[in-house]
Amino acid sequence: MELHGNIGVVLKKKEEKRREFTLPDWCPILFSTFPTLSLSVFFFLLLFLLLFSLCHLSCRCSLFFMQHDYRDIIFTLRPIHISVWWMMDPAHAMMDAQSLGLRLDEVLHKFATREEDNSDNVRLLADIAGLTEVIDKMIPPSLSAVSEAAENEAMVSLPVKTLEELRFLGCACWNMTVRHVSREDSREEQTLKASLREFATKVFLLGNYAYASSDVSHSYFTQHPREAEQCVLMCLKTSRDLSLCGVAGSAKRLLSLGESVASYIQTGVQNSLAYIKYRNMRWEFAYTAMDINWNVGHYKESCEAAKKLTQMLLQDRDLRRDHREAFFRFVFTIGNGGVLTSDEQYIRDMLYSSMEMQNHFQGAGTNDPSHHVMILRGATMEQMALSWLREEEATEALSWAVEADTTLHSNTSALLRLTATAKAGMEPEAIVLLHQYVQRSDVSVDDAVAACFELHNLLVSRKDGSIEGMRLLYKKTKGNTCSESVLFRFVQLLLHNGSLASCKEALQILQNEGIDFEETRYRRYCFVWLWELADMAGFSPLQIVECLESALQFKDCASEAEVDAIYLRLCTEYITQSEGGGQTSVVLMKAKNILVDYASHRNPKCVFAHSLLIKIAVLESNEAELEKELNLLLLCEPAELVMPALCTAINYSLRIGYLPGVSLVITRAVFFSAPVPDPSTELELLRVYVASLLSKACNCTDDHLRVVTERFRSLLSDECATISLSHEEVSWWAQAFLVLGLEFTVGPGPTSVYLFRAATFIALQDPVPGEVPSRTFLISGLLCTLEDEFQLFSTGIPQIDSCELEEHLRLCKEFVSSLPEVNYRLTVLLSQAERHLRQPSSETPEQIERILDELSNINVTFEDYEAIANGASFIALKYASEHPFLHGVTIKLYMQAVSVAMNDISASMKDADNNAEKCLEYITDAFSCLYKCFTLAFDRTEQLAVVQRLMEILSLAVEDVTVASLIKDYHSNTVRTVNNHPLSFARLFLEYFTVEAWNNSVFYLHLTETVKQTQWVHVAWTLVDTLPETSSVASALHALKAITSV
Repeated sequence: MELHGNIGVVLKKKEEKRREFTLPDWCPILFSTFPTLSLSVFFFLLLFLLLFSLCHLSCRCSLFFMQHDYRDIIFTLRPIHISVWWMMDPAHAMMDAQSLGLRLDEVLHKFATREEDNSDNVRLLADIAGLTEVIDKMIPPSLSAVSEAAENEAMVSLPVKTLEELRFLGCACWNMTVRHVSREDSREEQTLKASLREFATKVFLLGNYAYASSDVSHSYFTQHPREAEQCVLMCLKTSRDLSLCGVAGSAKRLLSLGESVASYIQTGVQNSLAYIKYRNMRWEFAYTAMDINWNVGHYKESCEAAKKLTQMLLQDRDLRRDHREAFFRFVFTIGNGGVLTSDEQYIRDMLYSSMEMQNHFQGAGTNDPSHHVMILRGATMEQMALSWLREEEATEALSWAVEADTTLHSNTSALLRLTATAKAGMEPEAIVLLHQYVQRSDVSVDDAVAACFELHNLLVSRKDGSIEGMRLLYKKTKGNTCSESVLFRFVQLLLHNGSLASCKEALQILQNEGIDFEETRYRRYCFVWLWELADMAGFSPLQIVECLESALQFKDCASEAEVDAIYLRLCTEYITQSEGGGQTSVVLMKAKNILVDYASHRNPKCVFAHSLLIKIAVLESNEAELEKELNLLLLCEPAELVMPALCTAINYSLRIGYLPGVSLVITRAVFFSAPVPDPSTELELLRVYVASLLSKACNCTDDHLRVVTERFRSLLSDECATISLSHEEVSWWAQAFLVLGLEFTVGPGPTSVYLFRAATFIALQDPVPGEVPSRTFLISGLLCTLEDEFQLFSTGIPQIDSCELEEHLRLCKEFVSSLPEVNYRLTVLLSQAERHLRQPSSETPEQIERILDELSNINVTFEDYEAIANGASFIALKYASEHPFLHGVTIKLYMQAVSVAMNDISASMKDADNNAEKCLEYITDAFSCLYKCFTLAFDRTEQLAVVQRLMEILSLAVEDVTVASLIKDYHSNTVRTVNNHPLSFARLFLEYFTVEAWNNSVFYLHLTETVKQTQWVHVAWTLVDTLPETSSVASALHALKAITSV
């Protein structure tokens, strides 16, 4: 029959739950022996005998621990049968023991083979955490939360078989952590081992009723002291392991549970236990509490535990020397460890506790050797001083350091005193201590050198004291095998000091004793130091050259690239020396020889080498050599360094004042295809180039000017550009482009218009447009642009579009229209005529008529009217089909030009000087306009109108001299062979009109239109009479007339 329940309930309700029993054979004997016993007493005795018999079947677990520390445990388990409690149904368990065992087998297998399988420890930790969570769910809640009635009513527990399996699982799991220890003691391995032991300990405690109520646990562990011993030792060990992994809660709970279990072990029984009979368990738990609290960072609680231990050691004489030494060892260990600065006070509290104990036992007269006591006391004082130093309390640390040095008289205590003295600001005393320290016989060379460097970092105003200490050390070791090392570190300290005097001293040592260094490492450092010393701010050019030349003596420890860099830097310094005069030819020759050899044999495309050769050519004023090096520089690599090198050459030539060099370099810089680093640099390059042009230092073409102008405008108009010109820069650039357009172009042309447009554009960028210079440059740019643009328009090749022309006219209306100068007004009117003609509409004739009316009020020359008419003729041909009225406008403009020419003819004929050639030029101009009108005429009627205007000119008379007679008389008095004479052009036009008039007369003759035929014949014979007798046209017509008359 399976029994359920609890022994406490059975004992209390034995009268209520009587059952019928079948007694064994020996019961009558028992009754006969004790006839006076009542049935209740007999029943009680029967239960006692049954309990006694079953207790002999209890299992025994063997835990193997060392005496004074918690070593790993190996369990051996035998079955236990407990009849103390009535058990609950196994179905109430969270997970049955068999399933838990299967899962544990998998975890233990992974744990045992983790190194061979290279398994994932994170996954293994997660599996262990899952098992531990299962066990935590099996552990009943705190008994404080259970009411007394419920406790008295029933205390639910696990089945006996489950408890036996749990104990077995705990033993197996613990033994696995002992047998399979990793070769590496990493934090991950510690966490893995601690987690597995936490599971094993909790399982074992659960199987041994450690989580039951206090009376049950007390009853169990009182009867099973060996199991209690095992539980206690497992709790001590596992709690410390968990604390080392930072798991504070579980560590403390297991320690508390272990302490509770230990309280159930009776004093008499403890002496019979193998592993705790020689232990003071009160001390053990107090010490472990101190240890785990410190490990998890609960320093305050650890210090409180330490105070308890101190009182125990001071009061309990039964504690052995081992306990005292264990405490000293623990305090010494944490004293050498590190905590946050805010927690340093807890270390000092521990040290105070240790010193209190030391003072007590020293006064009590222990048997400890005196030198051991002295060493311990001195070491504790050193740790106290170090703790104060870590908290940057140098004054407090100094007193402890002095006491420690007075006690120990060791080199470490002396060094600590030296450090504390320096940090306390007592620099003279610290220097004296350093000089004493480096001369001690028990101080190694390395320690002495390290002390010099450390003190040098600590000193503020007397750093030379550490240098003097290193000098004393060098004198002490001079001639020894370590002297080279000390000298090397001496130079290192001098350079570390960084003052000009120490660097000069380091340079002297490297130039003299340092040359003899044999160790490659030292020679390498010397090379690097000398190279770095060349950048010392306070060194003279001569000292810099000495540094570089000395560095080359260590080139056996340098790479080829480093040696090349030294040579190039040395040549740079040679050139710098030659700029100041004095042995110029000598140093330049040195530099040139090095650079030519380098560029010829080692790196022909080195940008820096050719840049230096360019500087030498500038200093020598050798233009041919400079041009050669510039051409070689353009071929160097990498290409992105070529432009900076050209910029450097420009600056250098400007600084030296070698203008031919500036022009040579700037031309290549501006028109070289390499990209310019930034917009500001490009602007400066363009400025230098324009300045060179203005100073006539270099030549240019229209293409060059257009390229420069386009690049300049793109710099200011680019959306990504960040350039903004100041007022002075705007004035300079506007004036420069105006001068370029006026003086560096041949008459009006596309280039001049481009330059004048740039000047206008720059003037508009002025940040203070109200200034007089800016206004002047803007007006000049506008008028020059419009004037040259109009001239190009008259030739049929306008350069600016209609929109820009309109914008220029708008600006003129704002800035120029109010000016009184007639020339300004004339330029604007001509440009307005251009705008109306280039944007023809039905209003164009009216607008041109208006402009002609305004032009009639000012002095307008024939050339201006002819230019308008010429431009209009190109527009008329372009829009012949869309705007046919433009032909009439053009003819009218030409006729206006003819009118002006007739006035000029009349004026010249009235001139007293009677300049015939000038008059013939005016006549030729008039004939030219009439010829253009004649070619533009739509029909012979319009042509007749043009010819009639020609007749008016020929009949134009001053007194008794007409233009026709003037031409005829001039022909008879002029040499015929002169073809470029104005008379030759006038004769050519007259012959053209004569032929056309004769042809038109013949045309109308065939049409039998007598009136028109008569008009054209009259014109033809009038022109024949004007032509000279030598004219082939006149001769041909006379011959034709003679033939027809016959």
